[in-house]
Amino acid sequence: MNFRYLYIALVLAFAYMLFLSWGQDSERKKELVEASYIERIEVDAVNPPEESAGLVEIQNEKIVLKISPSSGKVWEARLKEHTYLKNDSSLGVRLFGFNDQGFRFYLGSGFAGNDSSYKIAKVYADSIELISLDGSISKKISLKENDYEFFVEDRFVGEAKGNDLTPYIAMYRTDGKALDARTGFFENSSYTGVAFNTPDDPYANFRLRSVDEKKEYLQRGGWLAFIQKYFMAAILTPSDREQTLTVIPPKENQGVYVMAAMSPESKDFDLTSGIEHRVFVGPKVRSDLLARAADLELTIDMGWFWFLAQPLMMVLSMINGFVGNWGVSIILLTVLIKLFFWPISAKGFSSMARMRAAQPKLKEVQDRYKDDKTKLGQEMMALYKKEGINPVGGCFPMLLQMPIFISFFFCLRESVELRHESFFFWIQDLSAPDPLFILPVVFAGLMYLTQQLNPQPAGMDPTQAQVMKFMPIMIAGIFVIMPSGLVLYSVANSGISLVQQRAMYKKYETPSSGGDVG
Repeated sequence: MNFRYLYIALVLAFAYMLFLSWGQDSERKKELVEASYIERIEVDAVNPPEESAGLVEIQNEKIVLKISPSSGKVWEARLKEHTYLKNDSSLGVRLFGFNDQGFRFYLGSGFAGNDSSYKIAKVYADSIELISLDGSISKKISLKENDYEFFVEDRFVGEAKGNDLTPYIAMYRTDGKALDARTGFFENSSYTGVAFNTPDDPYANFRLRSVDEKKEYLQRGGWLAFIQKYFMAAILTPSDREQTLTVIPPKENQGVYVMAAMSPESKDFDLTSGIEHRVFVGPKVRSDLLARAADLELTIDMGWFWFLAQPLMMVLSMINGFVGNWGVSIILLTVLIKLFFWPISAKGFSSMARMRAAQPKLKEVQDRYKDDKTKLGQEMMALYKKEGINPVGGCFPMLLQMPIFISFFFCLRESVELRHESFFFWIQDLSAPDPLFILPVVFAGLMYLTQQLNPQPAGMDPTQAQVMKFMPIMIAGIFVIMPSGLVLYSVANSGISLVQQRAMYKKYETPSSGGDVG
């Protein structure tokens, strides 16, 4: 089997996997837990009219929160170290927030069945304390030092009025793309939606628009998150009490999705001692998520071969810890992968060399039995056996490498670590397309040289030959809109493969005059 066509097939498979990746939904059906009290969460502030002018700001080294002192809602959460554009002077990417087009994403908490208004009790740089106007309920929102977490505590200061008051914390979101998200075809390819962590399913996820009925899970512990590319907002629930994690569709809530954690019975704990929830708003860094909650790292979409992508990212991070440049790290890891597969690749090249050496005999058999397909197949198999040729010998080594190829693709596409990271010269953001299209052009050149190194098989259809001639341009056209980190990997992989082929040609054969690259 000709190496060139297999390589083209791999590249096309790469593109195919890409297109499929964002079209998938993990629609996991669960038995709903009846909880009529959930309907008591009301959307009372789809728009922040008078609230937006009086928001109080608290912050730490990582995040900035803006809170309404009258409702206690967190109307804005910005990530100070992750700006919208590289070298941007703004406060950073917003997870919670609103805009003039009607998009709203915010967080609220309290007691369902109690509609209290608040006033400020105390304000510090990193925390705010509110008290209800009647003095019965207090709320405290405090930031964890130098971290992406904050705490929301609600408690009764006075006597709790009955056992029908249900503590809750909820995220409210209208439809539409995430705030401060970069536009572009490949920017929107990652999974965006809500995810649950339950004892039965560590990662049950639903795209928002697929939620047409309430989805509820009664459990202890776990988490509820809204996921977007690179970042997420998550409610991390305590494990010492039973709670219901739920998503309510907009048709039941004034056009707003509700993602909530609720304690079904207040008698399970003392309302006067309060209930505290942890909230995470930040980047999806695997090593960080592992330390926060069980299975939280699953929110990073590593694709079908996640069990390969995760260790690849670990090795890539280790290499970057030494070299301090993610682009160089990508190249070095590509070299390591190619070296690991070198023995297998060498066998594949050897098999293909024998196949090319037998081409004159194969051509003779094809011409002789061109009108008898059955006899042609029999004679070709007999020739393969006589010459010691395995028809799939050149293909099999490449098929073994395909999972690595796909895994590295997902690894580079989903890693926030590459966002706004420079390589050299004109590549100032490995998560964005090449602004000068140099890497796609280089890849096309390498693919062309690979074509020249591998002569066309005898009897190839002329139309197919023309398509193959323009394949480098077609693939380069796809790479123009892909993140430069992915294209850099493809360039490094192609360049190393070309060097390997040259070395193997020198060992096993001399390229034909028509295929010599100099």
